[in-house]
Amino acid sequence: MVPTPSGIDVLAERLVELVSPPREDEYRYWRVNPRHGLAITIGLGIALGLLMPLAIGKTARADTNLTLLFSGDVASRMEPSKSDGTPCTLEERATDACLGGLARLAGQANLERARSGTVLLLDAGGQFGGTAFWNQHKQDVLAELMNRARFDAMAAGPAEFSEGSEVLGKFIRTAQFPILGANISTDRDPYLKDQIYPMLSTDRGAQRLGLLGIADLNIPQKSKPSPGVLFTPIEAKAPFWLKQLGFMGTKTVVAVSSAGIEKDKDIAARIAGIDVIIGVSGKGAHVGAPPAAAPQVVTGPAGKPVLLAQTASFGHYLGKLSVTFDRDGHPKSWKGDQIRLDRTVPEDPDIHAQVEAYAAALGTRRTQLSQLPQ
Repeated sequence: MVPTPSGIDVLAERLVELVSPPREDEYRYWRVNPRHGLAITIGLGIALGLLMPLAIGKTARADTNLTLLFSGDVASRMEPSKSDGTPCTLEERATDACLGGLARLAGQANLERARSGTVLLLDAGGQFGGTAFWNQHKQDVLAELMNRARFDAMAAGPAEFSEGSEVLGKFIRTAQFPILGANISTDRDPYLKDQIYPMLSTDRGAQRLGLLGIADLNIPQKSKPSPGVLFTPIEAKAPFWLKQLGFMGTKTVVAVSSAGIEKDKDIAARIAGIDVIIGVSGKGAHVGAPPAAAPQVVTGPAGKPVLLAQTASFGHYLGKLSVTFDRDGHPKSWKGDQIRLDRTVPEDPDIHAQVEAYAAALGTRRTQLSQLPQ
């Protein structure tokens, strides 16, 4: 967390911790929380920008590799479901008609972590609602299960605001990963104040990465955020937060977006400083077909490639994007994939047991869909 302005000694001590090279097995987040104030954000950011070259030395000047795993528009399909999103019966799970489920997603993510050096598991939003599982268990169980799957960050989408700020606030406080939205202001909302982060910087091995959240500007029309939550065009907010990431010595920035593919293309072409955007199709969780495996490539304002990858609905596929970044943090080479989460994918046994225990409480409602409140 960002240090509170309680004294120069505390600040200096935190600076030393932040700029010291991380251990190979150490994952660190450095989050910017609006409550800590603009002065401390800028001051610490400038200091980090000056010290980072001394801290990570030659490592920062070499090519780096990153594997991004991603989901979105899952709509609480914690169990396997059919192509239209209908939860499968126990008998149907033995067939090729059933895909997804959080235990399979987590199992595949574990395999990818074992194969790759630096891996992030991201969600582009759209986790709330959709099934009787959500109606029964709501936000705390969903957050607990996502914690077990070891998600690294999540964007806030329209579905997350569908049942008001109190439900979303409880989810965030249970989640052990940050919810991001650089263009969301929650200062006037008692349940969400200081809970949604605009961005963060995280150390993975010798690599310092930036994550930026982008929220759909039309959430007020699509969902039910409280009057105390304000949404601003990302063009007005992103440059400031990207500059802060630069001050922290972050060269590579991955955006997690619930804005939809057409808006993501526009952002990639107009806002300098973003290297990858992980987003949703914009059609919602109503189409079972996977997006294209290869990312779309948009030329950014500085003439550098920006990679755009979209998630598949219902969690039927785990998106994968492997990227090599050059010494300046820009994509140099890449390969995309959509991994089909069918019955051949080994499930995470702990998550499987937890989901089964929660789903058993549904009885005959286990295979029922539900609608978000209108």
